[in-house]
Amino acid sequence: MNKCNLFYCLDVLVVKLRKFSFFLQRPRYRFTGSNISIFGPFKCKAPENVSIGSHVSINDYVYINGAGKVSIGNNVSLSAGCKIISTKLDSKNFASGGKHINKKIIIGNNVHIGAGAIVLPGVCICDNVMIGAGAVVSRSINISGVYVGVPAKFLSKDI
Repeated sequence: MNKCNLFYCLDVLVVKLRKFSFFLQRPRYRFTGSNISIFGPFKCKAPENVSIGSHVSINDYVYINGAGKVSIGNNVSLSAGCKIISTKLDSKNFASGGKHINKKIIIGNNVHIGAGAIVLPGVCICDNVMIGAGAVVSRSINISGVYVGVPAKFLSKDI
């Protein structure tokens, strides 16, 4: 077996182990649908507050913080390095020790969150939305379409 084949076999084994690891942790999640694809290591804090629909793909280095609850719909793609963060520092009481505020995040159906994008606490994303790479979603999105930038702004209705 040459070096390339060995590395390929190791890569396939690692992916299968990650899927098996997610399968073992499934009871910790509030709800998980069918056909969830995992394409690399990802981190999920407070998985008991996270629900994941069917036909969801999670790519390398996705980070989900479920402290404030996270609901992910069906046919959702979470690209490499994106972050879904449902907790934030309370800026009003920052001097008194940095208390956190938890707010629920809802991600609808048929949503693609681009590489390195960040979804902040309290955001709801409606169905049929594409978030561009590196965008920061700080407000709810109620109209289907493509959103890009910091903060994320409507770009186009064409997905």
